[in-house]
Amino acid sequence: MLAQRITTKVANSQSPQIVTIVVDDSGSMSADSKCTQATEALKQLVMEVQGGNMGSGGYRYLVNIAKFGDEVTPLAECATPDTIDVDKLNLNGESGGTDMAPALEWASGVIDRSLKQLRALPKFKEEASPNPIVVFFSDGENTGPDVAAPAQKLKSIKMVGGNVDVVACGIGMTQDAFENVMKVIASKEELALNIDPSELGSFIAEVKKTVIHGGSAVDLVQQFDNP
Repeated sequence: MLAQRITTKVANSQSPQIVTIVVDDSGSMSADSKCTQATEALKQLVMEVQGGNMGSGGYRYLVNIAKFGDEVTPLAECATPDTIDVDKLNLNGESGGTDMAPALEWASGVIDRSLKQLRALPKFKEEASPNPIVVFFSDGENTGPDVAAPAQKLKSIKMVGGNVDVVACGIGMTQDAFENVMKVIASKEELALNIDPSELGSFIAEVKKTVIHGGSAVDLVQQFDNP
């Protein structure tokens, strides 16, 4: 069960939350059923968000999803929940290497566009919106350029009364990769975690609960112990 949330901000049709999921789809993700777990849990997350959005008189969430390997493949961009085709949310571990920097650049760009879309709504109350949440998943060494600059760009996005919460989730990473990459990506050190591959589906399920029930990113991470 999630701990008591530390914010009173709740997503609704006048103060939607931006939810961004970035998932490693490199070759190593095909092992240990990681792609299968991630695909099933991601579909469940989106279906729950779609259900939680019904009857809101608008939309409570604006969703961005991408998978990455040698390049970034967007699966949803600035999307209201009802427009997302769940059947297309598939990971297969066939995207090549683990080039993280472009994936972080994509996240920055799509959150900027999402904020512009929300700010164009006549009744949007930015100061009441929950922080945008980004959950970045990877199981391997970064095979591309250094992540420090794009990670800082993502973490520097501001909104009235808040900022972006970036959760960096390693999936059975080596300690060096976790320390040198995921802790750099996370917006706070306590928002970086390294889970066992068998916990991937459970962790995405906790992401779903956090989004739907308004928990904090810190509470989310505290459900899992770093190895």
